[in-house]
Amino acid sequence: AQSISSWEFHLPHFAKERSVLIYECLGQGPLPPKEEVCSSKKKVDLDMYYKDVSLERQGSDFWNVVDEALFQLNNNDDDSGKVDVVGFSFGGRVAMAAAVSQPNRIRRLHLTGVAAEREEYANVLLASWKEMLGANDINDIIDKETEREEGTNSNNPRLRAFAWSIILATYSEQFLASMGAARVSSWVDGVCKFNTQSGLNAILFQTHGGEEEGQWTPASMAGRMKGSVESCKLVVGSNDRMATPDQVLRLAQLLGKEEGESKLDNCCYKVVDNCGHAVPFEAMRLWREDVIKYLT
Repeated sequence: AQSISSWEFHLPHFAKERSVLIYECLGQGPLPPKEEVCSSKKKVDLDMYYKDVSLERQGSDFWNVVDEALFQLNNNDDDSGKVDVVGFSFGGRVAMAAAVSQPNRIRRLHLTGVAAEREEYANVLLASWKEMLGANDINDIIDKETEREEGTNSNNPRLRAFAWSIILATYSEQFLASMGAARVSSWVDGVCKFNTQSGLNAILFQTHGGEEEGQWTPASMAGRMKGSVESCKLVVGSNDRMATPDQVLRLAQLLGKEEGESKLDNCCYKVVDNCGHAVPFEAMRLWREDVIKYLT
């Protein structure tokens, strides 16, 4: 349930010595304006906006956005050179899908909270979130036109229940206790303000669990990514229950080891003590400095 606004505290630091693009995944963020949207001279049917938010589509869309940004940045010179990519949680899976979609376009890949496979506790959480958002009842999804109305999402009980649940699952107990109920409640407001029930529902329904995941699990993508990035780094909180340290280490091994060898060849792995899933927000300075050092 991250959106562009989630990264505003990190952006000034990342942008000091490089150009930075914050990519908002399909299904995250608010709906586009009601009026017809045009992109690259192609009309976008808003009724189809969430029809396909699969990881295959996400990986392709990622490069469309990056190429347009590079085109503008380079004064309309068509330069599709290598880029560094940083991804957290679902964004990390999208980054891996992008690496599969266009091999050898990513120089360094920094992933946080991305596991080879989900353990059973994460599957329980996932099942509860799908039920909260009405993923099993298409008639219960709020109308998109209603979602555009100011204040609607903040009062959507399903979306608010999901926001509370995902925050409780994402952050460590110690961190949430230090923030207090009032502060955490404001985060719930933010999740509801900058996301939609239909968008988050589409992500859960199309990319989390079952046949829709298929060859797009991190473990599966890791096999197809080998050699497609120059190097990668995986970071995980020691108390992460959604992407456990053991499963993140397993992904690092799948990404980095050569056939018949046990050592990590081009992929490093770091555990951040006393953090849950949301390392970029629980340990903001430590995580940010780690990213900057790794990409330098």
